[in-house]
Order: sequence, then C-alpha cells, then structure tokens
Amino acid sequence: MRLWTALTSLCLASFVASSPYRSDLVQYNFNVNQDAADPTEYNSTRSNTTYTPSPQNWRAVPIYTVLMDKFADGDPSNNDYFGTMYEWDWRETQLRFGGDIKGLASKLDYIQGMGMGAIYLSGTIFLNMIWQADSYSPLDFSVADPHWGTIADWVEFIDALHARGMYIILDFTVGTMSDLIGFQGYLNVSAPFSLNEYSVQYKMPNYMPWNFTEYADFTTSNTRNSSCQMPVFWDDSGNIVDVQANGCMESDFDQYGDMEAFGVHPDWQRQLSKFASVQDRLREWKSSVMAKLPVFSCMVIKALDIDGIRVDKSTQVTVGGMAAWATATRQCASQLGKTNFLIAGEVTGGDTFGSLYLGRGRTPTQLPPGFLQAANLTESDNEFFLRSQGDNALDGYAFHYSIYRSLTRFLGMDGNLQVAYDIDSNFITAWNQMFVNNDFLNANSGVLDPRHWFGTSNFDVFRWPSLENGTLRSALASFVTNLVMPGIPLWYYGEEQNFYLYDSTASNYLYGRQAMFSNKAWQRHGCYKLGSDQYFNMPLESAIVGCQDDWNSLDHFDPTTDMRRLTKQFMYLRRVYGALQDGFNLVQRGNWTYMIQRPGSNGTATEMGLWSVSRAGIEGVQTLSGNQTDQVWLLYSNLNTSYTWTYDCKGSLWISSPYMSGTTVRNLLAPYENYTLADSGSSYYANGTAPYYGCMSSITLDPYGMKVLVPDNEWVSPPPTLTRFLPGHDARVEVTSGSDNATSLSIVLEFDLVMSCDSVTNSLSFNMSSSGIGGQPSIDTNTISCAAVTNPVTSTLAVAPQSTWSWSATLTNVPDGILDIIVNNPTTADGLMTTGSVDHLLVRKGTADNIMVFPTSDYDNSAFTYVNGQYQFTHKAYGADMFRYSGNYGRSWSNWTSWENVTVIPNDIFTNSSNFWEGEHVMVQYWSALAASASVVVHADLNYASQRRVPQFLARGPYNSWGYDQGLPSLMNHIGDGLWQLEIMAQWPTYVQVNVFGYDDYYYGDVDGDGVMDRLPPNTVAPNYLNMSAPPWPALSWSLTINDQTMEWSLQPLGQASLGAIMFGLLSSIPLITGTIAAAIFMWSFYGIRHNRYGVKTSKGVSKYLPIIGSLGNKSTADFRDGTHTPVGEKFFRNKHSGEIIGWPENKDKRRKVLISTLEYEIFDWKVKVKIGGLGVMSSLMGKAMTDVDLIWVVPKVKDLDYPAGDPAEPIEVVIFGEPYLIEVETHALDNITWVILDSPVFRAQTKSDPYPPRMDDLSSAIFYSTWNQAIAATIRRFPGIDIYHINDYHGALAPIYLLPKVIPICLSLHNAEFQGLWPLRTKEEMKEVCSAFNISKEHCTKYVQFGNTFNLLHTAASFISVHQKSVGVAGVSDKYGKRSWARYPALWTLKHVDSLANPDPTDIAALDENPIAVRDIQVDLEAEAKRPELKRQAQEWAGIKQDPNADLFVFVGRWSKQKGVDLIADVMPSLLEKRPSIQLVCVGPVIDLYGRFAAEKLARLMEMYPDRVYSKPEFTALPPFIFSGADFALIPSRDEPFGLVAVEFGRKGALGVGSRLGGLGLMPGWWFPVESSSTAHMLSQLSKTIKLALKSTEEERAILRARSAVQRFPVIEWRQKMEDFHKRSINISRRIAGPNAWRESDCGNVSSRPLEDTDDWNPVQQGMPTQPDWDAQSVASASPRFPASPLSQASTPRDENFLAAPPKFNLAHSDHSDDESSRNSVAGSGQAYNDFLEKANRTIAKGQRHAPDPFLDAPQRPFGSHSRRESMESISTIVEEKSNSPLNKAIASFTDSDGGVAQEFAQKLQTLSADNSRGELSIEKFLMKSEEHFFDRVRKEKLSSAASYISSRRESVWSMPGTMDDHSRPTCKPSAVV
Repeated sequence: MRLWTALTSLCLASFVASSPYRSDLVQYNFNVNQDAADPTEYNSTRSNTTYTPSPQNWRAVPIYTVLMDKFADGDPSNNDYFGTMYEWDWRETQLRFGGDIKGLASKLDYIQGMGMGAIYLSGTIFLNMIWQADSYSPLDFSVADPHWGTIADWVEFIDALHARGMYIILDFTVGTMSDLIGFQGYLNVSAPFSLNEYSVQYKMPNYMPWNFTEYADFTTSNTRNSSCQMPVFWDDSGNIVDVQANGCMESDFDQYGDMEAFGVHPDWQRQLSKFASVQDRLREWKSSVMAKLPVFSCMVIKALDIDGIRVDKSTQVTVGGMAAWATATRQCASQLGKTNFLIAGEVTGGDTFGSLYLGRGRTPTQLPPGFLQAANLTESDNEFFLRSQGDNALDGYAFHYSIYRSLTRFLGMDGNLQVAYDIDSNFITAWNQMFVNNDFLNANSGVLDPRHWFGTSNFDVFRWPSLENGTLRSALASFVTNLVMPGIPLWYYGEEQNFYLYDSTASNYLYGRQAMFSNKAWQRHGCYKLGSDQYFNMPLESAIVGCQDDWNSLDHFDPTTDMRRLTKQFMYLRRVYGALQDGFNLVQRGNWTYMIQRPGSNGTATEMGLWSVSRAGIEGVQTLSGNQTDQVWLLYSNLNTSYTWTYDCKGSLWISSPYMSGTTVRNLLAPYENYTLADSGSSYYANGTAPYYGCMSSITLDPYGMKVLVPDNEWVSPPPTLTRFLPGHDARVEVTSGSDNATSLSIVLEFDLVMSCDSVTNSLSFNMSSSGIGGQPSIDTNTISCAAVTNPVTSTLAVAPQSTWSWSATLTNVPDGILDIIVNNPTTADGLMTTGSVDHLLVRKGTADNIMVFPTSDYDNSAFTYVNGQYQFTHKAYGADMFRYSGNYGRSWSNWTSWENVTVIPNDIFTNSSNFWEGEHVMVQYWSALAASASVVVHADLNYASQRRVPQFLARGPYNSWGYDQGLPSLMNHIGDGLWQLEIMAQWPTYVQVNVFGYDDYYYGDVDGDGVMDRLPPNTVAPNYLNMSAPPWPALSWSLTINDQTMEWSLQPLGQASLGAIMFGLLSSIPLITGTIAAAIFMWSFYGIRHNRYGVKTSKGVSKYLPIIGSLGNKSTADFRDGTHTPVGEKFFRNKHSGEIIGWPENKDKRRKVLISTLEYEIFDWKVKVKIGGLGVMSSLMGKAMTDVDLIWVVPKVKDLDYPAGDPAEPIEVVIFGEPYLIEVETHALDNITWVILDSPVFRAQTKSDPYPPRMDDLSSAIFYSTWNQAIAATIRRFPGIDIYHINDYHGALAPIYLLPKVIPICLSLHNAEFQGLWPLRTKEEMKEVCSAFNISKEHCTKYVQFGNTFNLLHTAASFISVHQKSVGVAGVSDKYGKRSWARYPALWTLKHVDSLANPDPTDIAALDENPIAVRDIQVDLEAEAKRPELKRQAQEWAGIKQDPNADLFVFVGRWSKQKGVDLIADVMPSLLEKRPSIQLVCVGPVIDLYGRFAAEKLARLMEMYPDRVYSKPEFTALPPFIFSGADFALIPSRDEPFGLVAVEFGRKGALGVGSRLGGLGLMPGWWFPVESSSTAHMLSQLSKTIKLALKSTEEERAILRARSAVQRFPVIEWRQKMEDFHKRSINISRRIAGPNAWRESDCGNVSSRPLEDTDDWNPVQQGMPTQPDWDAQSVASASPRFPASPLSQASTPRDENFLAAPPKFNLAHSDHSDDESSRNSVAGSGQAYNDFLEKANRTIAKGQRHAPDPFLDAPQRPFGSHSRRESMESISTIVEEKSNSPLNKAIASFTDSDGGVAQEFAQKLQTLSADNSRGELSIEKFLMKSEEHFFDRVRKEKLSSAASYISSRRESVWSMPGTMDDHSRPTCKPSAVV
C-alpha cells in the first residue's frame, strides 16, 4: 500500500538531514552537482539546451494566474504524497486539494482558448510544508514540491506550453522562506521588533517532508558582529531612513523579531522582520546570502526554460537587494537567449515607494519635467535614475495595487482605501503620474516599455462577483485593466467563470481560492458569514448563500460563461487594435461626474458618472503595429443604474470624442451599435474653424456600462464564439438502466455568429470515460439541425457576445460515465473566421448511485460484501479511471489502481488491532482524468446497522477539561444514519473541538461560524472551535448534533429550568439554611468589628534591665555584659554544641558580631541623620539597646551632608558590566558600633531626605543596588568574626550571593514586603543586562534571584534562607505582618514559615514588671480625665472650630496617601457629619499621592460646608500635644500598616483608636475593623460601621479605655531577647546545613571582584508561579493566599511620622518622612501576574518621580578615589550613556495629573457634594480610576495617531489595510465636466 511507501520515505528521511544534493530526491532536486560544497556551486541541466526566446512585447501576452493546487488534478497519487492525514482532504478547503502540473497541462486548451498568452503560477514550485497549498513558504530553493510533480513533469509541461506559443512565469520568494526558526523566549508568541536582534533556534516542527527541519543552504547564528553595517533603507515618501544598530548577528536570517501581516509598520522594519510570524526572513543584504539567491533562480531557468519571475513581497526585500538579485537573474536568462526575461514584483504600497524598485529606481527629486520628457528618456539620462546603468530591479508591478485600490472606490466600495504617497484615483491621471514617476525603460533594450500587470483580482483579495451587481462590476473593472490602462492584462483563475466564494477564516482577510474542478467542498463551506473588517458595509450578496448553489460543485472549465466570452473579446480587441495594446497616450476627453460621500470613507469622496477617454500611440515616440493603429475611444460609467446623458453639442458640457464631427463610430462590444458624431463648438485643428470635434449628443449606458468606439471603417467583426451549450457544461443526467434514454443524449451548441453547419459537425469529437463498459458515442446525422436563435437567453452582462445561431443533434451509444465533447475551431458560414479555440464541454450520465455523476451518493452498503471468506467491493462509479481504498477511515490508503469492476480487499485491512470501531468500514476514492478530480469517496459498512463516515466523534473543551475529565462524556452517540449527538452542560458560553481518532491534531471546529465544521492544518493558530452561547430559557443545556456527510453541526436546547429550580430548591433548602447560619457566624467573626477593651497582655519580667538613658554620644550607661542576664536562648536550647566551634553562640566567650546595612541611618556622635524613618529608627535601636553585640553598620554618604573625617580604609572594588570601579571607604567606631561609611557618586546622587533611587526597574537603579550589595559583601569579607548578617527588607538582600559557595548566616526583617526590588527578566537581553549589571551569574540568578520573569531582591533573601537555613530566619515586624506578608506575596512562598519579631516602642526602655497590674484592675485616671476638657478646648481653638465640650472630636494625623486611607475619611465623613451633629474632624499631614491630593480638595470643601466642625491642613505641621490628648478618637483607616506605632502614640496620650485591624494595628484599646478585602467599597462600609460603634460608647467606657491605653507596653527588652533567640536559631541551622562551607574567619580577606564569565546562553529559565506551601507547625495562616498587587514603586523604605517641616502644599515628588514605601506612590496594582511588571512599576514610579534627575548624569563630579581603576564620575555615567538602548531603560506613560486639570475638575464637582454622592460619583478612588482610564485612552490614541504615519500592507500580498493618507495624496474634486 502507498502508506508503507510514504512511511518508508519519512523514516528514511529521519536519518538523512537536508543537504545540498540527495540521491533519494533526484526526481525533485534542481541541483545536479553532487560535489557542490556551497550553494554558489549548484548547477542544473536540461536535456534540450535550446531555450525558448522571450516575447518581444509582453503587453501582447495576457497573463492568466493559476493556483496550482486548485486548478486541475492530473495525478491523484501526489495529493497526499507523504501519506499523512494532514496534506489533503476532499471535504475541506483549508488543506491541499490535489491540483498539479499534469492537471494544468490537460487544461491548456481552455486557457489558450480565451486569448491568454502566459500562465503565472501563484506560489513557489519549491518544497513547502505538507499542507501548504499556497506554496509561499519554501523549505528549500533547490527541491521541487512533489505534490505538483517531478522535474521531468515540469519540463514536459513547459515544452508543451512553448509549443503553443505560450509562456510560463513562476513565483519566487526572494526574501522569505518557511517557518522553521523561533526566537528564543518567544517560541509560542510573537517577538516584538527589536534592533538588538534575538537569539534563535530551530523549532523542529512535526510532519516535516523528507525531514527538512533545518535549512540546508542558509545558516543561523547567535554571535554578534559589531562591525556589521545596515543596508540603505527608504520610507514610503522616497527618502532614506537612518537606521542605527549595534551591529548584527552573523546569521543568514534577520533575527529582529516578528511583524504582523496586517497593520501599519515602517517598510524598513518589514524588510528586517519575520513575516506574520510564519515566514523566516533571509538577510538578503548580506553579501554571502545574495551570492546564493541568484543561483537558485538561475537553476530553475536552466532546468525548466521559464520565461519570467514574479517576486512575492518584493518591497520587503531591501531596494539594493532586489536590484542585485534581479540584475543577476536577468543576466543568467540573457545568457540562455532570453533577452526580455520578465521580472515583476508584488508592490502593495504607494507608487512613490514602488518607484524605487522599478527599473533603475526613481525618487521624487529625480522626476522628469513632464510626460513627453519621460517618454523620450534614454539610459544615458542618469540624473533621472537612482541606480547606475545596468543595475535594474523590477520590470513592472505584478498586479498594480494602486489601480486596484482606485477600482474598489470607483466601483462602490466604502472604507479607508488609500495609502500615502500614491498616485491619483483617476485612472488617466494615475497613468500620467506613473509614466513620470516610474522607470519604464527596458533593462535589456533600453526602449520605453511599460510592463505593469493590471488586474482586478488575485489570491489575496475579494471576488467581485460576490457583491451586489458583482458580475457587472467585475466586467467594468476588467474593461479598465485590459483596455484603458497601458500594460499587461492580468487575469486570476475563476474570474472568467464569475467565481464568488471565499476561503477566508477571518474577517480581516478576504480571499477566494475555489477549485476549478468539480467537488462538493466549496459549496459545503460556501455560505460566508464573517463580513469584512476592511470595507464598510461590504455589499456581499451571492457569497452569503453560496452553499445553496449547486453550480459551485460543478466543473468550471466552461467555455460558454458570459465573462469568459467577454474576456476573449477583450483579448481579441487588444490584438487587433494597436492602441488598446500598446498606446501610451491615454487622454481624458471629458467627465460628467459628481462626488458622493460614503459613510465609511472618512471624508474621502467617490466620483460617480461618465468618463470619455481615448488611447493612442505617442506621436513621434511610438509606431504602433498591426492593421488598426488609429486611436480608440472608450466610454464608461460607474453608476449602478442605466442612465442617459444628453447635452447640447454647442454647450459647455458637450460629450467629447477624439474624432472629427460627421464620423460614424461603431461599438466594438455587443450590441455593436453605430453613432454619428455631431458638430461641437471645439475646432478640431484648434484654429476656431471647421472641422470640429465630433460630439455625442446623447448616450445611454447600462449599469456599470462601457463602450469601445472606433470609426465605422475601422470596425472589425469579433470572431465567432461558443455562447451556450445544452444540457449545460458538466450537466448531470440521471438514467435508468434499460430506459429509452439510457444510451442517447441530445445536445445544442449556440454561437454569436452564423456558423458553417458542416464545419461545426466536423469540428466535434468525443472522449468518453466509461470505465470500459461501453463504446464510443457518435452523432446521429439525421438529427442534426442548424438554425438562427430567435429567442436567445439574455445575460446580465449585455456587452458579452450573445447567441444568434445554433447547432443541435442527438448523440447515440453514450454509455454511463463522463463525456468530453470537443469543439475544435469551427468556421463561420462564410469561412472567413474561426473560433480560434479548442473548447471542451463535459456531460455526466449515470444511475443515481453513481458517485461520479451524483457526488451525494456517497454511501453504498450493497457494494460491500463478504463472500467465501473474502471482502469484495463492487464499483459503480462509471467514469472513474483509477481508485484506491481505506479500511481505517483514511488513516492509510492502498495504492492507486486502474479501474476494475470488483475489488478483493485483503482481510488484514479490517482485522488490524488499531481498528477500535464495531464492524468493518471501507472507503473507496475515485479519480477521473476527464474531470481532473479525485474529490469523490464512497463509504460502506459490514456488520454495522447505520450509515457512518467516521468511526467516532470526540467532543472536548473546557467543559470536560479537554476530554480528561472522565466524569463528563466526550464520546458522541451515533443516533442514526450519519448523525451523532452529545448533550453538553457547561458554564456558558463555552466551546469545543471535535476529534475523530483521539486527542490529536486531526480535529474539527467552525472557524468561520457558518455551521459547517472545518479542519485546519496542524500548525494553525486560528481559534477553530464550535462556539456555544447560553441556551434559551428555560433550557439548561445543548444537544450537539453533527451530520458526518455534510459536516454540519447544530444545537438543540434541552432541559427545563423551572423543574430544575424546584428540585434544586427542595434539595438545597436545608443546606442553604444551615449554610446561611454558618456564613452569618463566620462573617460576624471574620468581618466583625473588634472592640479591643484591654489592649495587649502585659508580660512578666524575665530579667532585670536598667533603663537606657542619655545618648551614645559619650558612653552608654546601660550594658548587658553583667553576669545577671541569661539570654532567652539559653533557657530553651540547653543542648551543647557538637563539632567545630566557629563563633557565637558556640563560643560563649565571644560577643555576637552582627552586620547590618541601611540606606537611612544615624551616626550618634557626629549628629548625622539620614532620613530616620521606621527602618532607620529600628536600626538605631539595635545600636543603642543591644550593647552586648558588636554591630558593624554599613552606610552610604549622601550629597547634602557634611561628614566629619573618618578613619580611611582600603577602597572596595565592585564590578559592573564587566568593568571594575572603586568605592572610597571610611570607618568610625563608637562603643560597640563600627560604622563602615561608603563614598561613591552612586550614593552621593541621593539626599539625606531621600537616600533611595527614584526608580526600581531601570539601569540606574540596577547600578546603585549592585554597588550597594557588592560593597556589603566586601565588608563582610573585611571584618572577621561576623556571626550573622541581619537584612532589613530587600535593599541588601543580594550580598550573601556574592560570598557563595561560602554561606554566611543571615536573617531578614520584613518592614514592608510590598516593595521587593524588581527588574525584568523576560528576554535573554534583559537577563544578560541585569545579571551583568549586578555581576551575578545566570546560575545564581536562576536559583536564588529569579521569580517568574523578574529579578527579585526580596525573593533572593527568602530563597537563600529557604535553601541554606530551612526557612529559619525571616520575621515580620509585628505579630501579624509576617504571616500576612507570606500569604500575600508569592515571592515568599519558597519559605515554609515566617516568624514574628515585633517592633518595640523605642521609648519603652524600662525593665519588665515582675508583678504587673492586671488590665481588668486598672482604674480610671481621674486626674487625667479632669484635664481633658481643657485639652479638647485647646485643640478645638487651635483648629478654629466650635469649642464644644460635648463634641466627638476625631483626629487624623499622618501622611495623606492611599495607604493611610485618608481618602476613606474624606469619602465617609459627609454622611456622618450630616447625620451626627456631634462629630468634629481635624485632619493634618502632608499630601503624598493623588489620593491625598483629592482628599485635601474634598476636606477643604467640607471645611466650607461645616466651618465649625471640620479643620483640614494638608501640610507638614509641628503639632502641639493637646491635639493628641484632647481628641476623643484617632482615625487610623490604613490599608496596610506593618507595625503601627502611630496607634500606640495616640492611645497613650488619650485618643482612642478607630481604624483597621491589620499588621501592628488593633493592639491598643479602641475599635478596629478587619481588612480582608482592600476594595474601597468594603473599607468605607467597615470604617463607617466602626465610627458609629465608637460613637455609641459612653464617657465612662472611653475613660477606662484611656486608662488602659496609658499603661500599654511594647518594651525594648522583650524585643531584644527575641532578637537574640532569632539570631541564635538562624546561625545554628545555617552552620549545620552548610557544613564545611559555613562562613569562618578564615574566609575573610580582600578578594577582588571578578567580572562575570561570558556565556551564550542568556535565555531566561521559564518559571511557573509557585504554589503556596502549607504552613508548618511554627506558623498558622491568617489570610487566604492570593497574588499580590504588582509593585508600583521600588523607591524607598519606611519613613517616620515626625511632622516638623512644611514644604509646599501638594508636593507629590518627595517627602521627608514616612513609615513605609508606598508614600512615594500609593496606587495599588491590579493584582495580576508579574509578566507585566514594567508597565505597572513604571506607571506608578512616574507619578512620584516624573522629573527626578538621573543620579548618574546629574550627580556631583566627585571621583571614586585616587586609584588606578575606573573611578571617576565620567566613567560610570558613561555606562548609562553607552547603554541608552538598554532594555532596562523603558518608560511608560503614567497618570499624574501633572497640570492639575483633573483636580480642578474634581474641585468643581465638589460644589455639589452631599452624603449621597460622596461614596458614588464623587468617591475619590472612582473618580481617579475614571480619570486614569481617560488618560490612557488618550495616550493610546496619540500613539495610534503617531503610528499612522507609517503605511504598510496587511500582508505584503494584501494591500488592504492602508493607513491614513496624506492630504497631498487625496484626490481633488473635479468639476462636473472637463473637456
């Protein structure tokens, strides 16, 4: 069987890689040089070395476009040559369909018969993917595609073509190949265009023919050549584009990324990018590549004797590359005697850009002065050419898209149909423009020789007959392209047959590629449903109902079709009238038109009316050939109705002609009428006297009418044409065996002229395909009748020749089968003219069960029998010549076999173990040479009751987990003949795909939504599914039904919702009730507001501790070095240390030595403070309180402080991008603290108020933190005996990585885990850039640092602790914060638990009470309460509000930001103030972000509304203590609060807390609500309830709460003891796991940093998002795990709350104090994954740092030091300058309201502020979100507008996605008539 042959070839191919010469491919390999070492040595031969000369005049050679696969099937054995199910399918339109070179050869009579002189084969002849029917993705330029035929078949065909005087033009893809190469990191998605280029790899796809998985003749490379020079690029205006790149890859392919087929992109980018993600781009501008390319074209010319080449996507080849290839190819052809070899190219853009490619090229600055000057140019006029003589590119445009675009508007299409820098939409003006713009000189002869191809359709655009009045529009379009425009006529196959069906699977790309030979596939899929994205209200008509038209299933080589008759007439007129073929003088005599505006054309008008045009030779330049050389007059109208134009010949609007008055002119088109021209008022000789120009006083044209007029004495009769055939071409005649008509057939032939009856009879011959069952038909001469046609059938195409005469007779002895009636060139009655053609007519005759006649008769159980132990099949498909069969539903087939009446099928075909179905099924496929088709298949079954054409259907989709959910069925039920059904219940809408053999690549969907299932190639990316919406009420599910004969699918609603609802209610009532109760209890406990009456539990003292007093400026008075203190760790870890003693705690005589590193700090005796915020305070506390610890504190110098001189130390060397830099170092010691002070311009760029870089995703910040972490690591090496490195947040988390493989114990305090230190690692460029900046290997980056696709510093510390300390050593700064952070941030999920190391109150330095008073026993402090009224009065007086002792005074003091919830206060208070007159509100603090800014506006409005009750001061302010002591309540509605010291401060001074219970909040007495949802609506509801609950409290309750608040303690001693235990556990487990790699004193010493080793593999390792591990026994999750909001700022660490300064109002850029990082930007992210990191991070960073200077460009010019390595400011700034194109330097527009416009609008709307709208339209967050949406919508529109200046094609073969046209390019309106 053929399967074995095909499988053998595929298997053998797996051992033989693609190579320059392969002995197994001799039939298909053009190269015959077996010893070639390089493609430049390839050669081809041809047995006949006499080559066919080129035609002298290509305009005399009309071109017919053929899609080989869809034309004719002359050899069925190559349809699925490789024996797979993915090549060919007789039911489908999206795979191969069987056409080949032998089929084309059998149809040459048809092509030549309509006057065509050349065949252009669309698609290359080279090897493509096995299913690639269009053949535009060649795998190799030296191997022919076996689906078309062997090279010998090609030679035979082309010789036959040349023998007819015809020519052949082949398609080449000079710049693109197949889809074998993938961009690393983007193998399954499109790679954005990048001048840095990508590394690539071969994708090794499945189903590759002959194992061509790699290109044999071209190589890829990921090595960069820095000296590479880019070619010259041009834009569409004809100007050079300056493209700068940092070298290029040493590859034969461009590796710059993908470019979509549709859209607006610069031409130079298209020339460098992979086309549409499916065609690899050759680097033709590389000399070694260009040396190969002409070799391949020359080989084909030599081997096949071709006559021309059409270049696909020619303008996607560089201008220089196209000229070089064309010149070399033209020279090769000339050497073979082809001195006019035609090279045309696809040019889809404007004519200005195309002119660069035509001939020697011409720019807008090189145009000849005018038309006549252009006509007289010679090759020596070099100033008018871009390139030197002999350097010619294209000879013409292959399909003139500019004229086509004009045709679409001219013929009624609506939309954006222009491109920039193009010619006019008026055809005559356009010709005169292109005549000047284009180089029309012949490259070989140097003579004027325009050779553009003008056509109306091609394989990438819509079919005209699919529209309303489509055939008429098509005819007029052909009239323009064939007779009006001077050039080569181009016809697209099927155009002459009025094809109107579409193959499109998407609405943005309409094309028709219907097969010419008979089949059912195109009718089955023929009802087009997708519409058009390009054309507005596209007037589709017949294409919508094509599936109902049986004509679409017939053979379409019908010589009698009206459009084919007109085509033949046009070709005849061109041959007879020299002006219509070669006349270049195209003149518009007049136009009687008006302009209309179509709704989708964006103001571009369409001109409607009548045009008068003449064509002639250019006098003095041209000498026309032929008998008729005079000018020809053409009239045409684009009106869709008949119209008569009548004007006074003496008036201004007279209808002008090119002829003298009195001339009688006659129409060359039917009905061939005469007109006599009247005198006009225009002198013929322009002398004011007679004779005058002839005038047509009145003229009537049909809809889309046309006339070709010549003087009567020059009129030549058209040749006779076959106009009609009965019973009709490919008619199907059903007969009954034994009936009267069983062997006879009556036929009628009609002609447009009176014919010789005998000549017609003698011209007839018959070719009968009857499978050997009958004889040869003959004419019953007694029945011959010849007569005039008195009542001809009229055609809508009135200009086509009509019937006037008929011949009829009866044929006898006609057996069943297919009859070919041949009409060979009969003559007219006078014997002067012949049809000039050999016409073929088909008739099929047979019984109803003959599938060759009736293709729907595709099931015949009676033919399949099992007799005497043998399976037999009796054939009934008379008319077939060959057949084959399959016993496994087409998975494999027998070899093709010549016809036999009965076939015995081997038993093992049906006993194969892989046949999983019941019974035996056989498929028999037939092929007929006359039909040139193998598109019929008969099915039959044994031992199975119902008809079936598939073994099963498997429905799979999301509803059943793509078939893997065994609880939901996928196997459809066979319910009857050809019907399959499955009930589907799902969440609607949903979708499924339908498999047949299993879950493989063979599946069906409905990609075009027409109700008929489609099967697409395996590599498709189209969404091919059956889409299902929700069933109509009251149904619950769908019943999916599929008909396996037609592949139609339908849905029937099933189920009764009301019944289901009742049952559901009955069954669920009890669980619902109990669930409601449980939910209520849960919500009460989970969301309930907590009234904390007692605060935190007071701990008993575990040791004595003297208070810390004074400062460390001189000497500490507190010391833990006495023997009375027993560390906590000693009480719990009594086990003795075993093994080596490294340091503390094993060595009890050693003091603990701890290293910390912070960017904010305090040097006590120097009085130096750098932004002492929360993190800085806790760091200072470590130095002050932990006197038993030797503290090494690493700090950087900032630029606005003067530092005393420290002790100088050796500089530290860091490596950045492989270059060493030095950092100056000083030290300073005080008591137990040693400060290591770093001095570098990197750090000096920062200030004391803002020591953090302004951004955290760019190159500058990467250099900053690289320097910082490398310096920390170097410090660890310098100070022997460091026991542990204590990391605070992410800033110094990378330092331990530099010490590996030695492992130093570390611990991590989480002050604010929201900020993690992120840089992108999405691509290999970003991976290399970030790793090089940080001087860290890819291995370490992947293992420790990389999280998803980001470089994550916080994750580094977490993963280091997870790997080396088994998750011991991470703690949050409050009891809840660590657990909450673990639950919220996946970067921490590598840990199994997070501890708690709660921050103390730094002022609580007293010893613990041995016997503390029970909280319940605390009494009201009467003295303090007595003072409160006066304190409240003072607070009210300070605020300027009513001094009311009974008022409930609420105070908010803090940063005005989203994180602090100030917007919630502003939103909730209007309602409370309105309903609770007792409430007073005081809000003070600095504005930090937009939320604070808008809250300030709202609170200001409340001050206006309630002047006695509300006070707002959005500034830094030093507050008097009575603000804290006089307030009743402190509002603290924070969205996030790691510790919450502010609540402690307020509570101790008497203001009871009202706020959120999260992080460190909620510990003090007061009222606290949980924050389990951060949505504003939830927070507002909770805050409102909490305030109301607080207001319900009595004065007595408040007094006792204040008393309890005053004694709350957060002692330092307890924190210190926990710290010691924390350090001990971290050190012990680290040293135990590290073993010999544990950090020791011997590991110290100065070690120079080494540059990162270079590697070729910088591709990021794809990491999935980690799953949250279970908490171990040490931790209990307090919140549901969830993905965090993507970080919005990575700028700073915690800040304090001391409001001592007053900067300008609304200063959003900086702040001097904060207790967390979100002060810089407080807009939360969206909670999406990290792969959109840059967009989110940059968006918010820009809010606070929009105008921040680059620290490396604006820092003071201070050198690193006086050492020999790179140390100056200039050197490090050079890094940033040299890496201006760094992937890290990307910025995204952000919404900041920089001009205050949104705030002003908000303030205006606040005039209507009320309790109702405060939470609605005037809610701060809602208003900001809406404003941000408007902002980004405007940004998007601006980007689209800027991009519109680049105009490009949708596919380089598809002109139809043009961009905005320049005003200068727009057509101007014309007057109503111009003479």
